[in-house]
Amino acid sequence: MTEFEVGNVLMVRSIEKALGREIPVSGAMSTAMSLWRQLYKNQVPWAGEGIKSLNLAAMIAGELACQATLDFHSTISGSQRADMLNKQVYQDVIFDIRRWTEYACAVGGVVFKPYLDKNRLAVEYVSAERFFPLAVDSRGEIVSAVFLDRIKRDGKVYSRLEEHILDEKGVTVRNLAFSDGGFWGLGKPVSLSAVKEWSGLAEQVTIPGLTTPLFSYFKMPMANAVEPGSPLGVSVYARATGLLEEADRQFSRLLWEYEGGELAIDASVDAIMLENGDMKMPALNKRLFRALNLDAGDSDLYNIYAPTLRDGAYLDGLNEILVHIEDICGLARGTISNANRSARTATELKILRQRSYATVTDIQKSLQRALKNLVVGLDKLATVFALLPVGKYELTFEFDDSTVTDRSTQFAEMQALVEQGVLHKWELRTWYLGETEEQAKRKLAEQEQPEAGKNPAV
Repeated sequence: MTEFEVGNVLMVRSIEKALGREIPVSGAMSTAMSLWRQLYKNQVPWAGEGIKSLNLAAMIAGELACQATLDFHSTISGSQRADMLNKQVYQDVIFDIRRWTEYACAVGGVVFKPYLDKNRLAVEYVSAERFFPLAVDSRGEIVSAVFLDRIKRDGKVYSRLEEHILDEKGVTVRNLAFSDGGFWGLGKPVSLSAVKEWSGLAEQVTIPGLTTPLFSYFKMPMANAVEPGSPLGVSVYARATGLLEEADRQFSRLLWEYEGGELAIDASVDAIMLENGDMKMPALNKRLFRALNLDAGDSDLYNIYAPTLRDGAYLDGLNEILVHIEDICGLARGTISNANRSARTATELKILRQRSYATVTDIQKSLQRALKNLVVGLDKLATVFALLPVGKYELTFEFDDSTVTDRSTQFAEMQALVEQGVLHKWELRTWYLGETEEQAKRKLAEQEQPEAGKNPAV
């Protein structure tokens, strides 16, 4: 284990001691999550002399997050409360959703945690390394957890544990502060008032009547092969870490081929001009010339070194590795590999896109579920603390499907179905224009009504 991985284990043990309870996260899972973070930050453990990184982990996470949230829209509506929730909090979450989806893709998940900020609702985003599950329900959903917050000030590291426990009483939130624990520990208990940002927090509060936790875990949908029984998600590239290393090594071989095959001229020292007793290279790139003690009988004062590059073989090898990475990560071929080696016909392209479509659709479903749970938490906080007027809400989601479907082709197909009477005109409007059923029907009715003052027959 690396120093970073050992530190993570020490932190888990320190938290367990402070809470007096066990955290169900194994050493294998902690090690895997550490590796995923390192790869995403392009701090690959195999990097060294002669090994260059392609930073494929961040590329894969970014590509899937982009496809999952491309042209994504979601709103809360239905009442004054819904409108206020949508405007004051929810749209800020949607505005930043691609970035946090990328983080979730990289390390397996993130947490959306609603809270009160000076009597206003807000949402905190908690990355995987600051989130520790404590209990799950019968469906394997995390219902109790602890969150780690750290602040460095005046040469000291202050840590705060925010424990959320769901039971028959409701949700109990407990805050504990610590100091002088270094980077991999909590240290000794201190008052919350020791840190200005925490001074207004209650040490413990119970919110009765709640049957769901006050946080929402956005979990990647891939199966956890590291620890099948864990409630934590896994990175989208969790099963490809070995291939990522091989890709970096093959890429480094390619770079060495280019470097080692650079044009050079082996020149006899007799051919190098002397200036004050020192060799003087010709007025060209100095790297091009290499002074050698050639055989005196050799009539050639200059020998050109220009080997034939084998980059084609290296590129083919690298591309083959990239194709395997695409397959194991659920990406369409050509996403990170050479697109010219992928499908050429429209039918082949659609078939290959299905792999990305399936992966992206699963991520979208997980995101939709997480956002629904987040809004439930926001709504409950608004009710318990009487922050917003009473009212129901409706949550809508709209995802772009261009990953697998050509929109113009689909429009033509749906228009043909309208002409055949299979679809209604209002159904076409709701799909194409994003209108609700009520809005679409009203617009169609307005179009069918003759303008005031005109003869309907005209």
